[in-house]
Amino acid sequence: MIGETITQLRKQQRWSQLAVADRLGIAKSTYAGYESGYREPSLDTLRQLADMFGVSMDTLVGQNGGHSGDPSGTNNPPAAGEWEDPELGIWFKELLEAPEERRDELRKIWEIIKMREAGRRPGDKQGE
Repeated sequence: MIGETITQLRKQQRWSQLAVADRLGIAKSTYAGYESGYREPSLDTLRQLADMFGVSMDTLVGQNGGHSGDPSGTNNPPAAGEWEDPELGIWFKELLEAPEERRDELRKIWEIIKMREAGRRPGDKQGE
């Protein structure tokens, strides 16, 4: 979802992947991974992308009422009751407003969950 949105936004600006990667201070291959869905951008990178494209972070992560293909930011994020799990909607809203230290902690926890699902353990390098 993020990949499709940033691809569309980048093309609307008529920017190359290299141009966006340079503005973010990352390798072109890393940015290309975001567009393809192979990589997930960090929260800080999402903020940079939102600022760069002039959209909300909700727009980037697809929280626009469940509708895809509208990166204009005109749709509002779903209300808590519109999520499959309303508590998840509340948690997501709180996460966006949380202090950076708390978001860093949650990001580390999420990375551990993703590694476990991929069959890796914390400390393993990718591909092991």
